[in-house]
Amino acid sequence: MLNCRRCIALVISLVVCCAVLASCSTNKIHAPVLNQNNPIKQSATSYVVKRSDTLYSIAWQSGKDYQDIAKWNSIARPYIIYIGQPLRLVPKKTYKKVLVTKKIKQKIYKKHIVKANTSNNYKKTFKLNWQWPIRVRRLESDKSRTGVTVVGKLGELVKSGESGKVVYAGNGLKGYGNLLIIKHNEEFLSAYGFNKRLLVKEGSFVKKGQTIAEIGLDNKRRPVLFFEIRRHGKPVSVTRYMPKLKRG
Repeated sequence: MLNCRRCIALVISLVVCCAVLASCSTNKIHAPVLNQNNPIKQSATSYVVKRSDTLYSIAWQSGKDYQDIAKWNSIARPYIIYIGQPLRLVPKKTYKKVLVTKKIKQKIYKKHIVKANTSNNYKKTFKLNWQWPIRVRRLESDKSRTGVTVVGKLGELVKSGESGKVVYAGNGLKGYGNLLIIKHNEEFLSAYGFNKRLLVKEGSFVKKGQTIAEIGLDNKRRPVLFFEIRRHGKPVSVTRYMPKLKRG
């Protein structure tokens, strides 16, 4: 009987310890650098949607324009996708052997032109006026990445480089930690990685200079912000669009 009581007491102690450890761990926020999803290879021709994916995050990983992926898969605004949905990452092949009448061709052609015109008119002429998301103390380029690494201070607040809509907020992209992707218009997206925590939610609209995140640590345990700009799905030079940095 005594041994049974000791066993019961030992089990209760273990349960209490586990509960305490679990509650402590939830109060600590770390910037994860790995995800449960496999990265998309640039040469991939298809992809199956996983949890936490958005059309924008898939386009970001594959180096494609989200509008192209939407068109190739007949996905209309607001670009809703579903877990397990297969997506084509390349244009559909056209087969010349298929017989199509001139009348049908003409209808398809007109429909295509109308769709292209309406999509290109959205803020096409709107000129963006960027600002640096944090104070630039040191700027680094990484050959393994297409953006820049801005060295900052732990806990420093990150601000949006321009106004736009948050189209991705999470840690589902490998090697970026807690990541934000903001859509500014039909051409430009910007990304903010290695955050300790995110202060805006996916789907929210932010203004230029609005606080959106808090700096975290990268793989080398340094307080940095990964910052990238893409135009039509392709990375562009950050320094080309940002205000010039003062030397010295």
